[in-house]
Amino acid sequence: MKNFKEELLQTPLLNDDQKQENDYYSYSKPIQKNNKINIIILGLCFCILFSAFSPTQILQTTINQNLGYYTLAVLYSSLSISNFISPFIVSKFGEKISLIIGTLSYAIYIGSNIYVTQPSLYISSILVGFGGAILWNAQGSLIIKYSTEETIGSNTGLFFALFQTDQIIGNLGSATLINKAGLSNKILFTIFMGISLIPIIGFLFLNCPTTSSKIKKTIKSINIQDEEETKGNEENFDDGDDNDLSIKNIFKSIITLFKDKPIQLLIPSLVYSGISQTFFFGVFSSLIGVEWVGYVMSVFGFFDALSSFILGKLSYKIGRKVLILISTISCIIGTILIIFFNQPKIIYYFTTNNNNNNNNFGEYKILCYFIGSALLGLSDAGFNTQLYSLLGVIYPTNGEAAVSVFKFVQSTATAIAFIYGSYASLFVNVIVLDCLVIISCVLFIFADNFSKIEQKKKKEIKE
Repeated sequence: MKNFKEELLQTPLLNDDQKQENDYYSYSKPIQKNNKINIIILGLCFCILFSAFSPTQILQTTINQNLGYYTLAVLYSSLSISNFISPFIVSKFGEKISLIIGTLSYAIYIGSNIYVTQPSLYISSILVGFGGAILWNAQGSLIIKYSTEETIGSNTGLFFALFQTDQIIGNLGSATLINKAGLSNKILFTIFMGISLIPIIGFLFLNCPTTSSKIKKTIKSINIQDEEETKGNEENFDDGDDNDLSIKNIFKSIITLFKDKPIQLLIPSLVYSGISQTFFFGVFSSLIGVEWVGYVMSVFGFFDALSSFILGKLSYKIGRKVLILISTISCIIGTILIIFFNQPKIIYYFTTNNNNNNNNFGEYKILCYFIGSALLGLSDAGFNTQLYSLLGVIYPTNGEAAVSVFKFVQSTATAIAFIYGSYASLFVNVIVLDCLVIISCVLFIFADNFSKIEQKKKKEIKE
C-alpha cells in the first residue's frame, strides 16, 4: 500500500489549475479566477483589524510599561499553546467563521484598554491569544488553498503588502489622535475597538474553498500508521465519512510535522520571526517615545508593505535564497544603526560639548530611527513572505498543520522575548537578534535546497 504519510507531507501539488484525479483538494465551485479578489479582501480585512490592534500593542509597553511587557508575554504564550487547538476549530467551523471568532477576540482585547485593570488585561490577553491562533491558522490555510506553486510567493506578498499597511494607517492615526487631537486613552481605544469590528463584514464576502474528505482521511492515516500496520486501514474510512477531524488526529499531525527535516531546518527562522516581533514592537518602539513612535513605526509599516509586494513578486523569479539573504543584511544594518545612537560614548560626545551638538544629536537619532525602521520593515517582509512561500510549497495539502507549527514556534519565541526583553539591555537584544538572523538565513537556504531536491526526485520517479 502507498505510504499515506509521504502523500500528505511530500505531495508537490498545490491548488493546480488543471484538475487531476489525485488532487487532494476539491472545491464546491470553481474559484480559481477569483483567488486574487479573495486575497485582496483578506488582506484589507487584516489591515483594518491590525490598524486598531498594532498601535494598541505598541502603546502597551509605552503606557503600561512593565505590565505591558508581561501582558504581551501572556498573550503570545496563549497564542503559542492555542496553535495546537486552532486547526481543529478551523476544520470544524471553516475558515470564514474562524476569522470572525478571531476578530471578536481582538476587539475584546482592545476594549480592555478603555478601563485598564490588571486582571482584565491578563484575561483579555489570554483570550486574544486563543483567538489569534484561530485567526492566523485560518488565514494561512486560505492563502495556501488559493495558490499554486507558481503563485504562492506573489499571493503571500500581496496579502502581506495589504496587511502591513496597518502599520502606516494605525501608527499615523494614533500619532495624530494623540499629538494633534489630544484624545485621551479611553476615547482612543474606544475608536480602535469600533474599527476592529469592521473586518467581520469583509470576511462574510470571502469565497472559501472546502477541503474534500480525502485529505481528511490522509491526515487521519498518519496517526494510525504509528499504531498499526497500513494494511486494513482503508476499512476505517468509508467514502461517506465526511466528519471533521478530531482534535487528537490534528494534534498528532502537527507533532508529525516537527519530525520532518524541512521544519527542523526552519525552526531557527521561525524563532527569529517571533523574537523580531518583540524587538520591533517592544524594544525598539519603547526607545522612540510617545511623540515620535507613531511616525517612526509608520515608516516601518510602509517599507514592510512595499517590500512584501515586491519580494512576493520576485520570489518565484529570482528565488527565495537571494531574498532571504537581502532580508538578513537589512536586519543587521538596521539594528546597528539603532544601537549606534544609544551607545554611551556617542551620547556623551553629543551632549557634553555645546547646545548645537545637543540639538543635532536629537535630530540625528530620530533620523537614524527612521532609516533603521525602514530596513527592519524590509527584513520583516522578506522573512514573512518567504517562510509562507516555502511552507506552502513543501506542505500544500496540510496547510492548517504547517501554519500551526509556524505560529506555535513564532509565538513561543515572542512570549519568551517579551519576558527577557524588558530586563535585557539594548545591546543584548541586538546581539541575540543578529546572531539568530544569520543562523536562520543559512538554515533557510538548506531547507529551500532540500525541498527542491525532494521535488526533483519525485518528478524523476513519476517519469
